[in-house]
Amino acid sequence: HDAATWRELLNEADRRAELAKGRVARIVATDPSGDAVACARRILKAAGLADRVIFAQPDLDKISRKLMMSACCGGEPRGFVFLDTTETAISKMSRVLDLATSLHAGACGADPVRAMLSTMPTVALTRDDLLIRALGEPARSLRVMPNNEEAELAVFSAANGAISAGEGNVAAEDSMPAEDAIESSVAPSPATTLIDLGDGKPCAVLIPESEQFARRLRKVAKLRRKWAQREGVTCYRVYDADLPDYSAAIDLYEGSATTPGRWLVIAEYAAPREVDPALAEARLLDILTLAPRILQVDPDNVFAKARIRSRGGSQYGKQAGGPNPGKGGKPRGTRGGSASNRPSQGASSGTPSDIRTRRLPLIEEGGLTFAVNFNDYLDTGIFLDHRITRGLVREHARGKRFFLNLFAYTGTATCYAADAGVEETVTVDLSNTYLDWAERNMEQNGFVGPDHHYVRADVMSWIRDMRQTRNRWDLIFCDPPTFSNSSKMGRRTWDVQRDHVELLVGLSRLLSREGEAIFSCNLRTFRPDIEELARAGVVLTDITDETIPEDFARNKKIHHCYLVKRYTSEEAMRRIGMSEDAIRERTRELREASARKPADTKRFRR
Repeated sequence: HDAATWRELLNEADRRAELAKGRVARIVATDPSGDAVACARRILKAAGLADRVIFAQPDLDKISRKLMMSACCGGEPRGFVFLDTTETAISKMSRVLDLATSLHAGACGADPVRAMLSTMPTVALTRDDLLIRALGEPARSLRVMPNNEEAELAVFSAANGAISAGEGNVAAEDSMPAEDAIESSVAPSPATTLIDLGDGKPCAVLIPESEQFARRLRKVAKLRRKWAQREGVTCYRVYDADLPDYSAAIDLYEGSATTPGRWLVIAEYAAPREVDPALAEARLLDILTLAPRILQVDPDNVFAKARIRSRGGSQYGKQAGGPNPGKGGKPRGTRGGSASNRPSQGASSGTPSDIRTRRLPLIEEGGLTFAVNFNDYLDTGIFLDHRITRGLVREHARGKRFFLNLFAYTGTATCYAADAGVEETVTVDLSNTYLDWAERNMEQNGFVGPDHHYVRADVMSWIRDMRQTRNRWDLIFCDPPTFSNSSKMGRRTWDVQRDHVELLVGLSRLLSREGEAIFSCNLRTFRPDIEELARAGVVLTDITDETIPEDFARNKKIHHCYLVKRYTSEEAMRRIGMSEDAIRERTRELREASARKPADTKRFRR
């Protein structure tokens, strides 16, 4: 470093410290994240500065009360508002912008604190233009590199037009390098628009067109609420990209009596490439601002997903670690691994490793109770579009003895089958965490005991192993991810379009004589290879239309669903209308293959 420059900076800091000795100063800090506040408290305590900072809730009135002593301390109060949004989660950003707008505007009238706020400039460290949209053009700005990432330090004039906050103004013009300083030739003016939501409290939005979104959401929310009450549904999709420019899905969850509350999950669909990313982000921020107001949900209970993706990657979004899958063990009479024997997933409170014991919201569906997690994954633990499909599992499970759930996720389908009275269930998934979650859901509903098995395994490998045993099931539910490259699968990857024939042929061999399977996937472009499946004696019946709930009716391709049954190859090919020549050719192929193959005493015989 330049020793002379460093010494000059130290001398300047000493001079400013000396000038400040006689001043009464107060730092009031806030953050919409409770975890961030707790971390800041620990850091200040460790530095011996805990008495210098007062924390307040992110609310203008509560901050004003904390500032009251400064306003009454004598002399002309001076200061500034500093905002750092570089690490603010998108779900919290609407609250930050609302607070920033309130603090920057101050207020007229006799309130001395709010009058003082109107004299304070706002200094913001940001990586986007959202604050500029909210507060107007900055008086000046400086390009900086916190944590070696590009950002902007912007100074917004006070509401009364003042810029300087007195001696030592952090953004004084002469402190900025000429090549980095950006002067504004536009007079500062707020860029937000106030819209009426019908509750007597105007709401500030970044995009004027968001008023159209607000009207649409109010209308569909009213209709959806009436439908939900009529059908006894407590968790449902309220809005699904009804307006193309506001392309997001909004799901409402209502808690059970044990964990009362209302939560929103807002997931933005990927915007087309031609859409300005800054405009798309501003629209999402307006959605996050308006939705909790209109749907009467606490902003702290709003969770944003930056993009809706397929249930791909490593199964369902974020996956816990663990060793490569074993062979699955013996599901009948011996569990495929217990919670206590499965490898630990770590002890961090930020991961769902303790899913069996951590406090999670509980929701109800179909007379059953399920734990949901809004924080850790792209999905919450229950796919709302499968509400009817789970009901079909219960319907088809009545009178059945053995039920198998493949790619089981959190075991909701297993709960429905157990509720129908099946004697035994086997739940298979590659993730220890999801198996723990499935077991928790089963226990939550009273389904415990040695007849319920949880198997950690790669499903395709496990199916091949089970085909060499006498284990067969009367009903199988299979809802695989679209894609997976989980390290737990070794060098293999999974692609539902590429691999569905192998999967469906394999699971059809695990069906009992009168058994059937329900197969679902959420790849929008999925096309089953009907003829290749029929050649293997597998017939699919498309039941997609009857499994799409009303709240997902706008998106008919949210999933595909089929009934799967096994026949002889000849009968299967005839059922789907293949030619007699093709049937005769397939019969000849099978006869020749049988003649070449030695007898296999391990194969299951009907």
